[in-house]
Amino acid sequence: MDASPTVAEAIAAEIVRAGVARVFGFPGGGGNLDLMDAFGAAGVEFVLARSEGSAALMGCAHAELTGRPAVVVVGSGPGLASVVNGVANAHLDRVPLVVISDRQTDAEAATTGHQLLDQRALLAPVTKWGTTLQSAGAASSMRRALGVASAYPRGPVHLDLPRATAGEPARPGPEPELQPGAVTADLDAIATGLGAAERPLLLIGLEAARGVDQRDVVELVRRLRCPVLTTYKAKGVVPESDGAWAGILSGGELERPLLERADALLGVGLDPVELLTKPWPYEAPFYALREAGLGDEYFAPAASAAGALGELAAQLWRALPERTTGTWTRAEIERCRDGVLPALDIRADHLNAGAVVDIVRRHAPDAIVAVDAGAHMLPVTTTWRVERPGRFLISNGLATMGFAVPAAIAAAALDRDAVVVAFTGDGGLAYNLAELETARRLGVRVVVVVFNDSSLSLIRIKLQATGRPGTSLDLAETDFSALARGFGCEGEIARTPQELSDAMARALAREHSTVLDARLSGLEYGPLLKVIRG
Repeated sequence: MDASPTVAEAIAAEIVRAGVARVFGFPGGGGNLDLMDAFGAAGVEFVLARSEGSAALMGCAHAELTGRPAVVVVGSGPGLASVVNGVANAHLDRVPLVVISDRQTDAEAATTGHQLLDQRALLAPVTKWGTTLQSAGAASSMRRALGVASAYPRGPVHLDLPRATAGEPARPGPEPELQPGAVTADLDAIATGLGAAERPLLLIGLEAARGVDQRDVVELVRRLRCPVLTTYKAKGVVPESDGAWAGILSGGELERPLLERADALLGVGLDPVELLTKPWPYEAPFYALREAGLGDEYFAPAASAAGALGELAAQLWRALPERTTGTWTRAEIERCRDGVLPALDIRADHLNAGAVVDIVRRHAPDAIVAVDAGAHMLPVTTTWRVERPGRFLISNGLATMGFAVPAAIAAAALDRDAVVVAFTGDGGLAYNLAELETARRLGVRVVVVVFNDSSLSLIRIKLQATGRPGTSLDLAETDFSALARGFGCEGEIARTPQELSDAMARALAREHSTVLDARLSGLEYGPLLKVIRG
């Protein structure tokens, strides 16, 4: 008679059952080691990151690209504390993430204070649910964790695993009872309101990036004969070569003229966490399709429907009457979409942020792109064109620095034939520079483009706007190309558009990763920020 599986083996079996083939982590010993053995035996790849936070950010990108929950394994004490940033990113970007942390046994905790934290309490504010695993019911708790993480609104959960428990025989426990998400539908009222509008406007948010067929969104646009704004995380839900795509919705000033001219707004998967922190200023009636009923207090919708977003979108376009005319003009759409270009001031005699994006896009127009937080994200998000979902990764709700490189590595590991580009700043790359070794070890190719102006530019602009003097936000010049070579990648410095173009061509010809250290002044960021955000 076969022996009962251990708790670690039972957890691995549930991960396989959920269709998860890759786990990320930075182990700390204890029960983590039992889990790693169990993952290997079950055929689950364990990806060793260089920090817990990077592992969680890799997991976030992996989950967004696969549509399945991601699993991250970390140690106790400092391991758990270091993963908080990545878990907070999953919380605010609505990403299904399961964190399994090592911890002392109760007997150990009673006799020592070494690395002893209330780990459940530490992650509680940024997780949907958490529990301490026991040998009884470990498998059912893992099933519940995967289910809760994937339920609307998606988000992270936390399992604390006492180190002795991981190797104990798993025993049956009560089966989880998952509460189905609330489903409300007022599609008739939404269709009636939109059908009566002369200038409807479609606003696409993060939920649509993973839950809606692009064809259904395009059909909504056709039925409404309206322009479309997408949030950063929804780039590609509508092909950005489509003449109806009017640009980015961020809560800033660039899109305001279009929104003020609309007489009805339809939000599809739009979450208020995606917008700048200010009240919703528009008076046109707002209609909402959402996975979960979040944001009602923010948008105050005239009518809403919550549930499976793809089904709701398909039902809505079928309920809408065919329009024969529309009152939006091509000029209105183009002004919103292209209004940022003059501020970029792309010139051929020196390298600036707009030129960097333009050059990289000419060499790799269909690349999967991961974008870090910082001033450089302004030209990237507004001018990089995306034609389908899953090609643009960004931390938007948390907007954390250090996101781009781990996310790009996760994307490259999923699709080794794709061109993957990480756009980051000199401040952001310093967060997770060691992950270049991870890329080399995994044998994946990522092109890391560093907007290197030796400053925390976005914060410097905000400092200058207050009238405070000082240059404390400037950094010493760093040669990221040399650091890249130290981690087993290639690195090149570019100071002119031609140098960057040549370096980009060489990077794409290599089989391993390259850091392109683009040297620029950053003086264009201030005017660009004013155009986009006001």
